Amino acid sequence: MNTKRLLFYWITSFTIAVTMYYVLKVGYTDRVFGSWFRMMQYHNDNPISFIVIPVFFYGIIANYFADSFAKKSRKEQLYLTLIIVTLTILVSSPFGGMLWHYYGMKAGWFPKNWGDKLFGSFSESLLIGWLIILLSFPYNIFGIVVAYFLTKKGSSM
Repeated sequence: MNTKRLLFYWITSFTIAVTMYYVLKVGYTDRVFGSWFRMMQYHNDNPISFIVIPVFFYGIIANYFADSFAKKSRKEQLYLTLIIVTLTILVSSPFGGMLWHYYGMKAGWFPKNWGDKLFGSFSESLLIGWLIILLSFPYNIFGIVVAYFLTKKGSSM
């Protein structure tokens, strides 16, 4: 594991993700993250905590694939970027769902089976996480483009 590269991925992707979030929030739309119909907006009310989750996993996944990324052709690098982004979404979604339920409990939606709701929401989060990301246009497109260039830059470290 290349610690310097991992820190590069974490710090740079977090900085870019937060900056882009606020640029879009100020200049484009009040709700940067998409949401399901009548869904509570915890991810828009607490964006930093929801940004940290995929940034954390992207750093680990990109660091894992970085050595092979550097050896690939541009077309193969694009495919590998899609794999990295897909894995990041798969791994991040359950934790984003747990965080969303945590904020719900802080807001007073405290179910009797809170442990099951908090820790048992993995499958629900995998299903809804994809939709939230798809609805988060254009933030999602910027994220994919940034993932490609960051992975490319980090692979040369």
